[in-house]
Amino acid sequence: MRPVPHVLLALGLLGSGAEAGEGISFDQALGLSATAPDVLGAERAVAVKRQLNRAISSQTQHPQVSLQPGYRLYPESAREPEFIAEVLHSWNLSGLSGARRRSAAAEADVLDAEARALALARRLGAARAWVDAWAAQRLLATAQQQEALAAELERLVTRTTALAETTRADLAEARAFHAEAELAVIDAQGVVFERGLELAMEIGRAATEPLVPLGELPVPVLPPASEWPGVLAQVARLPEVMRREFEARAARARAVEERAARGGLGQFGVALQRDAPGGLVVSGAARIYLPVFDRGERERGGMLAQAERMAGEHDMALAAAVSHLALAFHEVEHTGEALAALESRLVPASDEGARLRERIYQAGEATLPEVLQARRTAMAAAGRLERARADHAWARIKVWLLLASLYSQSHAPAGPDAGDARRERKERRPEGLSGSMRASGAPGETERGAAP
Repeated sequence: MRPVPHVLLALGLLGSGAEAGEGISFDQALGLSATAPDVLGAERAVAVKRQLNRAISSQTQHPQVSLQPGYRLYPESAREPEFIAEVLHSWNLSGLSGARRRSAAAEADVLDAEARALALARRLGAARAWVDAWAAQRLLATAQQQEALAAELERLVTRTTALAETTRADLAEARAFHAEAELAVIDAQGVVFERGLELAMEIGRAATEPLVPLGELPVPVLPPASEWPGVLAQVARLPEVMRREFEARAARARAVEERAARGGLGQFGVALQRDAPGGLVVSGAARIYLPVFDRGERERGGMLAQAERMAGEHDMALAAAVSHLALAFHEVEHTGEALAALESRLVPASDEGARLRERIYQAGEATLPEVLQARRTAMAAAGRLERARADHAWARIKVWLLLASLYSQSHAPAGPDAGDARRERKERRPEGLSGSMRASGAPGETERGAAP
């Protein structure tokens, strides 16, 4: 048997299938995830909110102009037109102006955290979809290679059967094995199509043909394991955790705003009065509304209750984020160990076993079922190897994206100018992320793509 030509044939078939859809690299997938419609919509929402927040007036009441025209009827000698004109303005005496600005800024922080959390989810989804599509392609190539070997084995058994050296039962088993390999190729082609469309959906692309991943698996540079405990202590800065914190803060800010809105009110102004016959009077006006009874308890109750509920959700999200990131770190090590075991032991041993079993069979010292079993073992090991490569790459990419989001930008407490200050800050990343990402075994490539 000469398996090399069939390997080349399998790779050729894979290449021809890849041309059916649009090619996309890993960096392109991450970049396009940032332009998904929902991500752009979330960013626009933040921009609109921040813009209108800056336009919030420091005055909470409008000026009042009052005009009271009249006519004096008695005594008859003083019958003349009269009028009273007043100009009044009200000021909240409980700090409503500042409370409104702080509440609006807190709401903008919530929208900003939601936008960042959505962008991170889209990046993670696009990265996972790209890796899954890459793995599907490699599994298809492996299935095609194994189908070519199964076809060669069937031809060998057919020749030996014609020479009466094997039984018809052996020929039937060889044909069944070939049909099984062909079915595996069909299944792999279906998975390639599904994963390609899933990749398109993750980046917000309306596609009818599957996208085709281009290039090798990326290998992100991560901080050393000795720094991981320190990273776990900072998970409170992840967007989803910060969103819960900001929601609790915004609810409390709305409660403060509501209390201030029901606080004291001062009204001051001037009045001009024409008093017949021929009189003209100018006077001042001052009114104070005392917040004696209703201070917004009805509305503030719901707001403060929501704040306590969101505080509990924040604590829950924080605990879950610690475990989630710790599990992500563990997956990097676990998948790396599994990949090393497959590459160094299982796959070479199973391939060698299958080749030796086929040689023994050709020498007449082994049965066909033994050959088929050895070949199935080798096929299963080859498939596990491709999946292990994808799993390990995804584990590293996931940690890389989480750390990039964790160190992207710090958030100060809510304030009227928080959005402007935040836009001016440069991203801060851990030292382990500065190296960005390297392609795994891609000829001519070294480092690629900045951190997302």
